[in-house]
Amino acid sequence: MNQPRILIFACKWCGFIGADAAGKKRASLPSQFRVIPVECAALVETDAIIRALAGGIDGIAVLGCHIGGCRYNNANHTAIKRLELLQDLLDTTGIGSSRLLLSFGTAHEDYQFEEIINNFFNELILLPPLDPWL
Repeated sequence: MNQPRILIFACKWCGFIGADAAGKKRASLPSQFRVIPVECAALVETDAIIRALAGGIDGIAVLGCHIGGCRYNNANHTAIKRLELLQDLLDTTGIGSSRLLLSFGTAHEDYQFEEIINNFFNELILLPPLDPWL
């Protein structure tokens, strides 16, 4: 059975709080994910996402603050625009935009984080694994 690997970039003000709470609660989550806390979702570079996918990561999740609730002058608006363009590129190249999950305003609580990651994992199970390009 396909066991997809997920890399999560989580804003330390929102998504990372939910990840931490889910871990403390011992939420039922797949073991094949890793969380990288970032100051803001807008700091997640598209080349980091592409390198992760090229290295064999099956899915990337970017979890940011609520729209209008960003601590950095609405930087998440910029993040959404840039990452939606990356989703278009992933579709164009045949990788598929479904491998990049964007979630802004959710995952602040442990149950939200658990639901988002489990749903994403279940979607990735249906996709063929990505072979590393390197």
